[in-house]
Amino acid sequence: MSTPTPNLPAPPGNIVRQTIFRARLIWRLIRDPRINWMSKLIPIAGVAYVLFPLDILPDLAPLVGQIDDVGIFVGSLWLFMELCPDEIVKEHWDDLAAVTVKGSWKETEKDKLPKSTGEPTEKPD
Repeated sequence: MSTPTPNLPAPPGNIVRQTIFRARLIWRLIRDPRINWMSKLIPIAGVAYVLFPLDILPDLAPLVGQIDDVGIFVGSLWLFMELCPDEIVKEHWDDLAAVTVKGSWKETEKDKLPKSTGEPTEKPD
């Protein structure tokens, strides 16, 4: 069985950014045609379980009823990533990490574009 998660660096940012990063990774893997379509049914089944009105533990009990929903959903996402080929997961991981912007950008006078006057500009020779 493949184990892509330990071979990859931690997602950038705090827990919220990490969660968004992993959600985007899973979305990209689901849309990737190289991933087996049967594997793609696992996260779909996890979402269906959360939305389905019948549960293993009834949702009537506060907190306890939601724990099984979260466990099944997170477990289905984990299993899906484990079944995806390592090289494809790493490819998407690297793509997502490459577009992550670190720091902040502040526009200065030097960076501002000239305002358009509506007239064509001359090209230098």
